[in-house]
Amino acid sequence: MRLHTENKLIETDDIKIHCGIFQGDSLSPLLFCICLITEQLNRLNTGYKEHTPKTKISHLPYMDDFMLIAKSEEELQKQIQTVKTFIDDIHMVFGLEKYANIALKRGKLAHSQNLVIDINREIQELEQGKTYKYLGIEESEGIQHQQMKERLKQEYSRRLRMILKSELNARNKITAIGALVVPVLRYSFAMINWRTEEIK
Repeated sequence: MRLHTENKLIETDDIKIHCGIFQGDSLSPLLFCICLITEQLNRLNTGYKEHTPKTKISHLPYMDDFMLIAKSEEELQKQIQTVKTFIDDIHMVFGLEKYANIALKRGKLAHSQNLVIDINREIQELEQGKTYKYLGIEESEGIQHQQMKERLKQEYSRRLRMILKSELNARNKITAIGALVVPVLRYSFAMINWRTEEIK
């Protein structure tokens, strides 16, 4: 596994997977479909080259979230048609109210056309000043750090107050805080630029 940071490359030993999904597990069909759509998108050879010359990033799947990444509207249209064909084949539906199209040029928000799925449906361009949510984090031309910090602080405080007002004994309150409150912030540490003073 490789992780590129701002000033160095961290490389681990090979990660050996010793067992797969259990036969009959309800997660198996979903993972199988994710693998199939990933394979189809990789065959398009679209997206951006990573630091290693053979690797291209064209999509980021995570459970029910799916982000497509392309260098041009033509590439993106190809990816969308591939996803549409696949989704039609397995009888899923596009949840268009959750979709948005965003174009970035040199890191800045740029105007783009709505993307056509078929004759009756299209993916709207993300409106100026609006954000979309990916893995629970608000983004536009970048992560909205300040906005997300405020939202996370409010949720952290709400959960903390709820537990402290409960009739749990002291030991169970500490356990509940560790299980329900702290993860609200911990989840964001890899994506949000928290300062030490803010966390304290």
